[in-house]
Amino acid sequence: MDFKSIISQNRAKTNAVLITYIMIFILIGLLVDIIRINAPSLSTGMVELITFQIFPTITICMLFAALVIIYISIQNFTGIMLNGNEYKLIDPTKVLSKTERQIYEILEELIKESKTAFIPKLYVMDAPYMNAFASGWNGKNSLIALTTALIRNLERDELKAVMAHELSHIRHGDIRLTMCVGILSNVMLLVANSAVWMFMGNNREKGANAAKTILLILQFVLPIFTLFLQMYLSRSREYMADSGAAYIMEDSRPMIRALQKISGDYSTNDYSEIDTNPTRKAAYIFDTSEVFSTHPSIQNRIKSLLGR
Repeated sequence: MDFKSIISQNRAKTNAVLITYIMIFILIGLLVDIIRINAPSLSTGMVELITFQIFPTITICMLFAALVIIYISIQNFTGIMLNGNEYKLIDPTKVLSKTERQIYEILEELIKESKTAFIPKLYVMDAPYMNAFASGWNGKNSLIALTTALIRNLERDELKAVMAHELSHIRHGDIRLTMCVGILSNVMLLVANSAVWMFMGNNREKGANAAKTILLILQFVLPIFTLFLQMYLSRSREYMADSGAAYIMEDSRPMIRALQKISGDYSTNDYSEIDTNPTRKAAYIFDTSEVFSTHPSIQNRIKSLLGR
């Protein structure tokens, strides 16, 4: 596998996504400013605001908000992903239980076998469902989290395959991309919806009314845009992480068995109301949704692992 190419592509995608969302934030700000100044026409209002003939107060605030959100996301990856669950950091310098020592040894094996230059922090989440996720803007602040149910129900090589899958996400640099999409999308939609309700009153000028109409349209367009962007990015990254796990272990069978066991667990139990963290759910190795899922189906992932 050409990891340099994968990492380069994901870095380019991340930058493109961040720029796209910043531009959408600016567009929403401009539209709100046009309503605020009650511009006679859309074009006139845009020119006056962009050239600073009239100071674009809301636009500047939206740009600042987008940059702050990105900064906070980068600085608080761990807190965002682990929020809402009981979790424990597996620290090799402290006394560990037999199980904790075993899973940390698996991580050390993977680091050595993959020749990875960093060791992600390893967390165990107290949860009844079988799942795992990785997080981190880069190797230095990366982490892998496993649920207690996953550790309890998988064989050693299957658990190693899942951890190799999550390590591959970090190595590929795709986590930052999907996380930024998830966080920025939620805030962007909230702002777009709020902007419409803040300026529900009638305006006499055509430009202000046109801006209000565009904001109303964006309320319907942006969720669809976000959904398909998340689906495209998440599905492609899952295939690559599956392949990365098989590459590190030089065997695709443990990954296949792990996926079958995890999906089987979800098919016989309803965990839909247990985990309410949307950012973490999008990062899990398995997603229960069928239509509009951020993950490809288990059948397709297995076919890919089998080279079909």
